Amino acid sequence: MTDRIALIADGRLVLTGLDGKPAVHECQFALDMERRQQQTVNKNAWLNSGGGDEGMFSRSTVWGSRASGRAPGPKPRIVAVAGGDRPESMVYSLWTGTVGAFLDFDFDEKYERRVFHRENFNISEIDRNPSCGRLLCRLGEGMESSLALLDADGRNARAITEGDSTDGAPSWVPKSANELVYHSAGISRDPGGYVRGLAPFVIHRLDLTNAHLQTLAESTDHDLLAPKIGTDGSLYFIRRPYEGPEGKRPSPWLTLKDTLLFPFRLFRTFIDFFQIFSQMVSRKPLSTAGNARMQGPEPVKLWIHGRLLEIGKDTAKAHPEGALAPADWVLVRKSPDGQETVLAKHVVAYDLSSDGRIAWSDGRNVHLLSNGRSGKLTSEAMISAVKWIEPLAGSPSEE
Repeated sequence: MTDRIALIADGRLVLTGLDGKPAVHECQFALDMERRQQQTVNKNAWLNSGGGDEGMFSRSTVWGSRASGRAPGPKPRIVAVAGGDRPESMVYSLWTGTVGAFLDFDFDEKYERRVFHRENFNISEIDRNPSCGRLLCRLGEGMESSLALLDADGRNARAITEGDSTDGAPSWVPKSANELVYHSAGISRDPGGYVRGLAPFVIHRLDLTNAHLQTLAESTDHDLLAPKIGTDGSLYFIRRPYEGPEGKRPSPWLTLKDTLLFPFRLFRTFIDFFQIFSQMVSRKPLSTAGNARMQGPEPVKLWIHGRLLEIGKDTAKAHPEGALAPADWVLVRKSPDGQETVLAKHVVAYDLSSDGRIAWSDGRNVHLLSNGRSGKLTSEAMISAVKWIEPLAGSPSEE
């Protein structure tokens, strides 16, 4: 049994134990990519220089935009993590926006091995079978995604689902080498074929031996996400209100508030317009009172299971306890007899250990739920995934 928990926080891989002391795991492959990108930028930086000749055209002016040193590409981000195929090891996947990589790390040797990397190959939401070691993962990004099966070493990806849907969060059924659960949502399109939105997420169970598909849970009013099966047969999942293509319907109070504030907001728009115009023409602002507001930070966006969370000052007001998700994003346990119990609120991500402990996060804090008692472990910014790093069944570390 292990007490190591992995977090993905704003594209970083963070490891923590039950002592709540997090440590950022540096991906060597990502560091090498960033170094090569910076070297390319530095190599072409002279094309931006004017050479110190006053009154002369700079090289960037003469040669145009091609002469300017290119800005570094997108920063590599860790998108998934799971236990390795050996004791004291883990695997994780990386995505740059164009290139994906699958890597293996040995804790004893402190050595990272690149299993493969290739263009346009984005795998995420990895789950390892504790008995046979095979891996499940989500293949693709955005709304159109499917599930894939990989060998224990992370090679030989084979698609196991297809269709006009968003499939994700695959998880093995305990004590089975061929059964899994996952969530899925059909894609809504307009007559022109353009994506308009998603149907509610439902939970499926799939048997790979005979391709038998069973729907375990569904709701017209909620998304049911990230399913996992406990050793006692209970079904765990995240439940959140469903928002259709038209978005959440505003409350009557919010509509009244917008109506009353419309004249003030219109007046502020005029002020902001002339403020920007004055900056462009005279390089001076009409007033300095609004500069701090105009230059404030943009909200940070976190994409969670087909839903975009905007994290700004309004989030802190709505959730003063520090959670990124609303209180109606709840973790549910459905027992074999059908009884549902809400275990936690504000849940963005969670994972179930082999001995029944639950590590879950509200996006900023990580909590441990064990034997009916919940306690906070640690805090990190923008947590999107939580994963127990456990050895394979029968490995020496389990004895």
